[in-house]
Amino acid sequence: MPDKDHVIVGTAGHIDHGKSALVRALTGTDPDTLPEEKARGMTIELGFVFLDDPDYAKQIVFIDVPGHERFVKTMAAGASNIDAALLVIAADEGIAVQTREHFDILRLLGVRLGAVALTKSDLVDAPRLAELTATVRHFLRGSFLADAPIVPVSALTGAGVDAVKAVLQDIGRRVPARSDSGIFRMPIDRVFTMRGFGTVVAGTILGGSVRTGDRVAVYPEGLVARVRGVQVHGSKAEASAVGRRTALNLQDIDKEALRRGQVAAAEGSLVPTSRLDARLEVLGSAEREIKHRERVRLHLGTDEVMARLAVIGAQTVAPGASAPVQLILERPTVALPGDRFVIRLFSPVVTVGGGLVLDANPEKHKRFSGTVLEGLEKLGGSARDAVEQMFAQSGGTPQGVREIALKAGRSETEVADAAAGLLAEGRLVAVIPEKPVKYLHAGIRDRLADGLVASVRAYFASNPFRETMPYSDLRSEFLASSDAPTLRHILDDLVAKNVLFRREAGVGLAGRETKRDPVEEELRGRVENVFLSARFSAPLEDEVRLKLGLNPSVFNPLLNGLVRSGALARLAPKVTYHRDTVDAARVAVAGLIERRGSVSIAELRDRLGLSRKYAQAILEHFDRTGFTKRVGDRHVPAKGPAS
Repeated sequence: MPDKDHVIVGTAGHIDHGKSALVRALTGTDPDTLPEEKARGMTIELGFVFLDDPDYAKQIVFIDVPGHERFVKTMAAGASNIDAALLVIAADEGIAVQTREHFDILRLLGVRLGAVALTKSDLVDAPRLAELTATVRHFLRGSFLADAPIVPVSALTGAGVDAVKAVLQDIGRRVPARSDSGIFRMPIDRVFTMRGFGTVVAGTILGGSVRTGDRVAVYPEGLVARVRGVQVHGSKAEASAVGRRTALNLQDIDKEALRRGQVAAAEGSLVPTSRLDARLEVLGSAEREIKHRERVRLHLGTDEVMARLAVIGAQTVAPGASAPVQLILERPTVALPGDRFVIRLFSPVVTVGGGLVLDANPEKHKRFSGTVLEGLEKLGGSARDAVEQMFAQSGGTPQGVREIALKAGRSETEVADAAAGLLAEGRLVAVIPEKPVKYLHAGIRDRLADGLVASVRAYFASNPFRETMPYSDLRSEFLASSDAPTLRHILDDLVAKNVLFRREAGVGLAGRETKRDPVEEELRGRVENVFLSARFSAPLEDEVRLKLGLNPSVFNPLLNGLVRSGALARLAPKVTYHRDTVDAARVAVAGLIERRGSVSIAELRDRLGLSRKYAQAILEHFDRTGFTKRVGDRHVPAKGPAS
């Protein structure tokens, strides 16, 4: 990877104000490379030229943009990812139409550093230069260039060229390091072929890094290709990283499938979208307000997409005002929160505003919802607020740090720090506490918990005679809005709080008294009476079912209900007694122990006139329940409580 960091400087200004000539004078390289450009003497395409200076710690890269009004969209693409701007104004003409529009675009794109070059200074006298300098300073007031250097220069004579170079190098020293999400992303601004190599795409890397041999996807189409080679500053490199002008030789992909406006990125890192939530700022110089549902030209990164602009919470946005909006795109594109954009009217084609992407894959909104407005406000706020809102918008699906980082366009470290703070404040819940941890917004968790309890209540409203709701039914309902880990988390919490209880394959409401079905109660009484009448010679459970002529689907719930209520007791797999019979057996065992100090199976058998199977089942039941304990082949009183 090259040693020098890049400083991307974009030229801006009206046609024929000398942008390309100045770049040529600074670098010795003509940025106009197309035959048509040379023939017509005007820039049509973006030009990319490097300023080589072995004594300077950084590499200045010029993006030379067209100045003609018909190529403003090309200018917007070129200026979308620059570090600084060089606003070019011809001394003999002064501030012109595209000077103003280009300057507006630079401001809307959030450019923070730059300088002004008064070109063709050899064509005017000193008083004119002084007058123009004052006019330009007034024009720039209140902007990022308000205190920027204004340098007279002549590409023809060379006067001022070194001064411009020195100013740009000083700006380069002050350019801050770009924030890096760590995930490779490069908007494509050039597509071409090289003999012997094939298809090449170029752009400025906005995040992460890329190496020869990597697989990358080209969005929004999702085309996948392998990086055959990497070039930085025209030289072969093994890798390139954030902030560098980079060319990638892509394998197994046709040039015809590629265009400016696409984005080369890590596989799976971007989601094509037809909607964008954003904060729109309308220029104070706009001639009219922007209306709800107005058709506009969206310049996003290096892409241009037609869109409808839905104003949220209002019908219009006035000049100089800002508002949350949703952009409904006429074809998919890709973006990340924090990306800047420019809006131009459909007709007449003029720049009227721009702003910041807040959500790159939103739902359709209710325009006048306070909740929607509050959510958009959070997305445009601090990292903590934006991360919390991203978790909230994820609904019932738990999210990890990496998933939110991808959606938010932020680094995993930044998201992890925000998530840790939100967890400590109780704003997030760790649904899956093991790594990788998965979080759910606490508000969503509470709504899901309320919904789960409501589902159980609704079930009992329709099934008043049931003790529990089948878990399979509850699970099926819950998974329509969430997932299995969240169900386990919420259900365990509700059971621990004694709101619900789990029994076998069912879920019930704690403290609820089950209504008795008269028909079911009659059958229940018949089943209970069979065991009560049988006393110590109780039949097998299936024999009772056959005797009463009941289907298993009816008999088994009745029997299990009697066991749960304590009316019946299963002493062994094939021994079921009525509780009165168990009480009678306890009295008999207590009497034998009182007389002999202990009791054996044979003694209990003879005392009650039972088979050995039943006597053994009775004593083993009393051992398990703490009434007796076994010592050798005899059973003595236990110290623990009896059941």
